[in-house]
Amino acid sequence: MTLRHVKQIYWLSTLFLALVGFAGIFNILLVDQLVQANRALGLPDYFMPFFGFVKVVGAITILVPALRRFQQAAYFGFIFYFIGATYTLMATHGGPEKWGVTLLILAAAGVSYWAWQQLFQPKFNSQIS
Repeated sequence: MTLRHVKQIYWLSTLFLALVGFAGIFNILLVDQLVQANRALGLPDYFMPFFGFVKVVGAITILVPALRRFQQAAYFGFIFYFIGATYTLMATHGGPEKWGVTLLILAAAGVSYWAWQQLFQPKFNSQIS
């Protein structure tokens, strides 16, 4: 895989992940539809602003080059968050139409992290031709 392809994969998956992260603003604003969905999952309302804040901060972190030192932590935060979201949706007997979206976001986070390693972590760059 060429460097050009890795960059394209990185930006496509990272922008998608950042868009999902910036949607955390709706959690912070306690949009009624999200509040109802979280209540149906058995989650308390006070988690919503915190989760929204964490997602927005994560989105900013993965996009800003000056925050490169914290980007790996942001990726792991997204991955843990969406593993938890997928598990919660499966545990509350939601079907694939419910947890399939979180799996898609989880896959995008994994692909973005893989491409980030290829581009910005020197010890992993030996795989790029």
